[in-house]
Amino acid sequence: MSENTLLSALISLQDRQLLVPDNLLADITPLGGMIVESHKEGWILGHKYWRNMRIPVVCFENLSGGSLKKHSEKACIAVFNRSSTHEAQNFWGLLVQGEPQKLELCEADITLINAQLSDAEIVAVEVNNQTASVPNLAFIEARLQAASEALA
Repeated sequence: MSENTLLSALISLQDRQLLVPDNLLADITPLGGMIVESHKEGWILGHKYWRNMRIPVVCFENLSGGSLKKHSEKACIAVFNRSSTHEAQNFWGLLVQGEPQKLELCEADITLINAQLSDAEIVAVEVNNQTASVPNLAFIEARLQAASEALA
């Protein structure tokens, strides 16, 4: 890997793909064992015990104004390291539709494109002839923080 490349992950969701820096992914864990809870926030699916921690599991489709219709047989949970310094929790999970695709990208590999975005997305891009959006991790983590504080 050269100095000008970034290790990234292309994450498949039900209706879109997300492009994230690979260093934010802590783990990929099976969907099984997730504790589904009815939650005031419909985008929080429940919780998963991961490495002796209880982490919230987010549905990006619901958070971004859509709705999850059905997850695939390959669905799993991508565990994210927090990108910001919220006090409540260092990790959170995202329901994904299969193993993320690891990519080594440089600036020339990414093209910005016009697309309608939700508050949970920063920008839409084309990478390796695939459309993806970059998630607004600060927004997601702030919403998780607010939901956590509301339960306290």
